[in-house]
Amino acid sequence: MTVVCCMMNSNKVKFAITLQIVYFLTQISLHAQNTFSSPYSVYGIGMLHYRTSSLSRSIGGTGIAVQDEYSINPINPASYSSIKSPITHIHEIGLYIESNRYTSQSTIESKTSGGITNLNYWFKFAKWWSATAGLTPYSSVSYKIKTQRELATTSLVNYTYEGSGNINQLYLGNAFNVVKNLSVGVHAAYFFGNILKTESLDLYDGESYLTYENKIVARTFHFDFGLQYKINFKNKSLVIGIIADDGLTLTAKQQNALYDHNADTLSSGVGKTLKYKLPKYAGVGLSLNSKRYTIAADLKFEDWSNASYAKEEVVLQDTWKFSAGYIYKGNPEAENYFGLVSLRTGFNVQQYPLKLKGKSSLMWGWSAGVSLPMFDGKSALNLTYSMDQFGTVEDKLVLQRSQKFILDLVIRDLWGNKRRAD
Repeated sequence: MTVVCCMMNSNKVKFAITLQIVYFLTQISLHAQNTFSSPYSVYGIGMLHYRTSSLSRSIGGTGIAVQDEYSINPINPASYSSIKSPITHIHEIGLYIESNRYTSQSTIESKTSGGITNLNYWFKFAKWWSATAGLTPYSSVSYKIKTQRELATTSLVNYTYEGSGNINQLYLGNAFNVVKNLSVGVHAAYFFGNILKTESLDLYDGESYLTYENKIVARTFHFDFGLQYKINFKNKSLVIGIIADDGLTLTAKQQNALYDHNADTLSSGVGKTLKYKLPKYAGVGLSLNSKRYTIAADLKFEDWSNASYAKEEVVLQDTWKFSAGYIYKGNPEAENYFGLVSLRTGFNVQQYPLKLKGKSSLMWGWSAGVSLPMFDGKSALNLTYSMDQFGTVEDKLVLQRSQKFILDLVIRDLWGNKRRAD
């Protein structure tokens, strides 16, 4: 009876700590929004981002079948059970600097931004139950577009379209060991955030202007699922992974206002509730693992043709995404520091879900990273470089190329083990 009571008290403490972390992460998200800049974020709720961690980012976003004893992998919630004792907790925070280059037929522009990529915290409820609490952006809006049009008898009028904001996701992932080598997982996520879009009309001679402001406030809950099965060989193992999501429906309320050139409110009100229907998806992955390396590949299908953006006439198409990654784990028995360093690389390619002017385009990228052990091997400083490209300069569209430099700090709590390499 004493043992049972101790276990119950321990779980209550962990649950209380988790609630405190959730509150802390929420406060950070409210005061430190991070923005990924793109003119293509003008559509819908902006550019979509998937749950990520230092490990998955450095291998091209691969992770459906990736299992790592020392690192968090939020792509598949079933992977959380692969982190073994003596590790008791893992804290991870990522910071980034992003450089974007936009190329059209007539101009080339650049923009730099930065912020927090994600916050993750892994822990165990029991030997058969592992969990991760995290915060990451789900979508981001950041654009400023200027153009000139004719209006009534006026020869030329300047229009400026601006957008900013994020939809964030605060999630709790759970992994359960069902039988030996088989784990299942589920993410319970709360999506929240604000997006502000404005349209400004400015007479060419600058005498007067009007600004229309539309703010949407989104809130909703959602679940997604994963599974991993491990097949052991003599010196290697093969992991099969599956993920699935029935599609997120994001409900948003509108707040509208019209201002004159003195910033006086001409009218304001609450608009109709908007619904953004995001795609269902399913993915499968394989990974081959040895003591020194992991080779992994993912294939993911997204049902965009049945998705929709509220009140926006856009053409959406189904997409396939392929990614692959390689991890050199280092030698935990190495006698020098550089022998402990872990190296990672990966790439991905995917169709862009929106057809722009009737044409499809590819999104692709690659990444490389290094994990540097710190604090007697209990923690690591991970450095990642990634490059992504999508869009086209044809038909007056924009080719966007993004480069990111990401620094992740991973802190682990261990009992009785001096692990020195990530």
